[in-house]
Amino acid sequence: MARTHHYLRRMILGLMVVSGLGGCSVTDRLSITRDTPAPVTEAPLRVSVEALPPSGEITVREGDDLFAIATRYQVTPLSILMDNALEDTEITPGQILVVSPRRFHIVDITDDLYTISQRYAVSEAQLARLNGLEEPYQLSEGQRLILPDSQDLSVLNIEGLDNSATVPTVAARAPATKPANIQQPRKSFVAPSLGSAGFSWPLSGEVIVEYGPAGKGVHNDGVKIAANEGTAVLVTAPGTVAYVGDNLKSFGTLVLVKHEGGYISAYAHLGAVRVAEGDVLGTGMTLGQVGQTGNVTTPQLHFEIRRARQPVNPRTLIAS
Repeated sequence: MARTHHYLRRMILGLMVVSGLGGCSVTDRLSITRDTPAPVTEAPLRVSVEALPPSGEITVREGDDLFAIATRYQVTPLSILMDNALEDTEITPGQILVVSPRRFHIVDITDDLYTISQRYAVSEAQLARLNGLEEPYQLSEGQRLILPDSQDLSVLNIEGLDNSATVPTVAARAPATKPANIQQPRKSFVAPSLGSAGFSWPLSGEVIVEYGPAGKGVHNDGVKIAANEGTAVLVTAPGTVAYVGDNLKSFGTLVLVKHEGGYISAYAHLGAVRVAEGDVLGTGMTLGQVGQTGNVTTPQLHFEIRRARQPVNPRTLIAS
């Protein structure tokens, strides 16, 4: 614990030096009673985000510091310090550092790329690309796979969610006596006609995260709506329930509804669920309640609409 505090103290001092605060107090630079404007300093150029190599090893570049590397690979400076047992933030060009990804999966003997993609709602192609895998994409028990930061509900095993080209079948490395996993056929649900109903908001509440860029290279594929736990969540348009489950840890309890025209709506972080797969829902019918499941700390609903594989800003489909 003392060592961790030492690291944190050194990091804070490093940040003060980088920002020019090392030689003066904060009150020298910031004041609401100044007679003259505070000096304007030029911010350093933003570091571009890059994918972490499958090996997890990176080479320090000219001009790099710990904070630039952390930004480049979307990790924390402290994690780099601890992964490499560094005593301070001093690094040199050409130095090899180990960087642990924020999201990863340790392969089990029963895993293949398809089952992993279903568990985390990420595409097999992304998994293969991020981890430098080549056909036939064999995996080994205990192997660490880097997971994409963004999720794609369109890869889930539901007819109508994925209109892309067929993905090659992937087999897991396993004992000779164990047959390779076989990809199961997709479930098929027929969506009722939208008619003149159109789309509507699934509940009343405060939109706390809008659709679009959310910072640090992350794109929010829907909106997050804060509401009291237990608030009824209504279906956005007539449709058929295509998925109910909690296999995607970050989304918690999730319901997907298929609509006419290739549209899919998603409702995540639910508490109680009032529907089952195959249920046909009409306008304004309740499918569940606002909850706090998954990776959230307050009651809220993650709501998104997709057409085929592409997320759509709900505000472009909902009139008010």
